Order: sequence, then C-alpha cells, then structure tokens
Amino acid sequence: VWPLAPHPTNKNEIIVWDLAHDPAELFTLDATAIRARLFVATADLPEGMARLPLKTVHLNKSPVVIGNLKTLGGGVAERWGVDVARSMRHAESAARHGHLLAGIWPDVYRRPPAADAVEPDVDEDLYGGFVGDDDRRKLQRLRALSPAALADARLAFADPRLEELLWRYRARNFSETLTTDERARWQAHCAARLHDGAGGSRTLSAFFDRIDALNETADERGQGILEALVDYATEIVPERD
Repeated sequence: VWPLAPHPTNKNEIIVWDLAHDPAELFTLDATAIRARLFVATADLPEGMARLPLKTVHLNKSPVVIGNLKTLGGGVAERWGVDVARSMRHAESAARHGHLLAGIWPDVYRRPPAADAVEPDVDEDLYGGFVGDDDRRKLQRLRALSPAALADARLAFADPRLEELLWRYRARNFSETLTTDERARWQAHCAARLHDGAGGSRTLSAFFDRIDALNETADERGQGILEALVDYATEIVPERD
C-alpha cells in the first residue's frame, strides 16, 4: 500500500492505496466521485464500475505494516501474489501525483450524524485521539501542584477535551477548592447525568431498575451487595433544581 493522508477525523488512522492497482484514475476524481465508489456496496455500483481500492490502516492495531521490501524475498512475494515491480510503478505514480488530493479527504469521509447519535462525553471519549506530548507535559506539571495551586492554574491545552477533564478532576478530588459558582456547576453536571442520562450515562432510575432485576435471583450475599449499592446511590444522588 501507499500512504495518501492521515484520516481527517481519526489521528490513529492512515488512508492508503492498494498498490496492486494503478492509482492514475484516483487523481481524476473529486470527493463526490470517490465517496460514490468507496461507501457503496459492490452490488449497487453501475455495471463496469469497481470499488476504489482505498483502505485505512490503524496505527494502534494489528496487522503491522512493514516497509522493508527484503521481507518479500526468497519467494515470499510470489507466494502471496505480490508483483513487486508493478507495485513500485504504482507507488511512484502515487508519490508523484498525491498532491492533487490535498484537502479532499475531509469531504470524502464526512458522514452525516445519525439522528440518535450522542456526542461522546469527555470522560468516555477513549477513541477521540491520544493526548499530545505538549499537553501531556502540562498535565504532569498540574498533577504535582497542591490543590490550592491547582485551582489557580491557568494553562491553554491543544486538546479541547482537557479543560473540561481538568475541571472535573478538581471537582471529584478537591471539592473544597471549588468556588460557589463552580460547586453549583458541578451539582448541575451530576444531576444532568444521574437524572437525565446526559452524555449517554445510565440514569439512577435505570440503575435502580437493574438492581431490582438482579435482586430477584441474588443469594443472601448478593442481596447484601445490592443493598449497599442502593445505599450508596441514595447517598450521592444530587437534588434537582
């Protein structure tokens, strides 16, 4: 494969072209045409038209991608059906004309949001991308501060999720440093999640329903655990305005 560009929305994903195929046609297509041949089932394509051999490689998943062509020696290329000479010609074409696709990929991979899609909450946005090195260093400095100094710290993050995460970190661990307005904001946040399911969280009502269902088949030890969970949930439930 030949790398064409980073994926526009996933930092851990690279868009690549299968070098078993000539990429010349790709450089003549606009975003609409690429989408029509990338996100449509093969059976739905017009007669004589093929899907584009565009793929994506996830940097943090297997399989690995090996750049050393020596791994295809000793009959390996023939065994796997890889025409190295043809692939190298296609790679040269991709390298020479790849600039023609600059800026096209956000339009290609733009997906309309689903009607019932829920914006991921920052606490649960594991796949929203890794924290950059500069932001990571800032977080390490913040972790070394006293609670009072942490409350006064003002740092600009490149990752837009971190400001909210830092505030929640303070609210959960150092609530005594919150101002009156910040405490009210935290209570409203907790109420929205526990009463209304904000951010896709499980509501207290759903939690208690699940406890009741489990209680029907629980043994004596299990019932004790479930009662403790009910007590805990009742203790932390925020009041509604």
